[in-house]
Amino acid sequence: MNNTRHESKTKFLDAALHVIRCKGYTATRVEDICAAAELTKGSFFHHFDTKEELALAAAAYWGTTTAAFFEAAPYRAEPDPLARLLAYVDFRKAILQGELPEFTCLVGTMVQEVYSTHPAIRVACDKTISEHAATLEADIAECMRLYGATEEWTASSLALYIQAVIQGAFILAKAKGGPAVAADCIDHLRRYLKLLFAERKPQGENTMPTAKKAVLCLTEVPEVVNWPETHYVFIEKVGPFPSTAPQAWQQLHPLVPKLLEQNKITGYMSLYKVAPQIYRAGLALAAPPEDLPGGLTYEKFPGGKYSRFVLTGPYANLPEACSRVFQIVAEARVPLRDDFGIENYISDPRITPEEQLVTQILVPTA
Repeated sequence: MNNTRHESKTKFLDAALHVIRCKGYTATRVEDICAAAELTKGSFFHHFDTKEELALAAAAYWGTTTAAFFEAAPYRAEPDPLARLLAYVDFRKAILQGELPEFTCLVGTMVQEVYSTHPAIRVACDKTISEHAATLEADIAECMRLYGATEEWTASSLALYIQAVIQGAFILAKAKGGPAVAADCIDHLRRYLKLLFAERKPQGENTMPTAKKAVLCLTEVPEVVNWPETHYVFIEKVGPFPSTAPQAWQQLHPLVPKLLEQNKITGYMSLYKVAPQIYRAGLALAAPPEDLPGGLTYEKFPGGKYSRFVLTGPYANLPEACSRVFQIVAEARVPLRDDFGIENYISDPRITPEEQLVTQILVPTA
């Protein structure tokens, strides 16, 4: 019973994230939430006494969900604090995908509307926005130290300024009916941060000669390709990729010998969606599977148009490579579509030296 109640409450919260971003808090009715969640009003009032109580829970849920999403984002792999900060901005631009409610902010939407009429909601929204801004403060502080920033401002104030630009970009996107103006605003933010830090000379120990970082062996110009329809069997996990991806592969590998008894494997590949944190570790087959081992799921992946990048080197370089791919795609304004990204593992790691492993990174392209 407790699990059922938990699942129904989560459905209401997921529904609130969507409906409030579409209609606003005031226009959203309890009936709208129930319809979107496909649950009854009786169930709603079992979990929440009022619509405001739902909004408060939704703000907290939004904070927890987005915190996990950004914790797993590829910009986290950047070793340098300034590169990490700029990659964060690139990532914010790259996820301006889908319809307006899909990429705009729940708490930003609510606080603009009810900041003076619902103080509890205002406080909840402030908490969520401020906590996300705080995740940037350590990198900003390190940039200030490395580049000798001595102006009358703090890491906290710059982190909040970054959020102000992003929230303002969402408002303009709503006003103009699309993400293009938001992308332009984020481009200006990136240029500002580069002017703030990148044109300074590093201070102290960073002026001393250091060992050169190994060059990432990644193609910089995407090749547009059509991925073919693929018979695909996989293990799916939902959550931060650094933890879910290894788990998925660990569960998949013991099933391969049984699968090979009746099927021909043509490749190893992962499919993933960044925003909902869906990760699939899987295998391409020559035909629909026969005698599919328990635990595996089969799907005919439709394929489609992709921008392909190629990484040569250890799998440990994949997070950095994906971060760079996001940056290239954002800078080139490659039009994207809502579909799975692909990592296609060309080499057999059992017989291929790490530095010679070849991985294709494919971004779904409109």
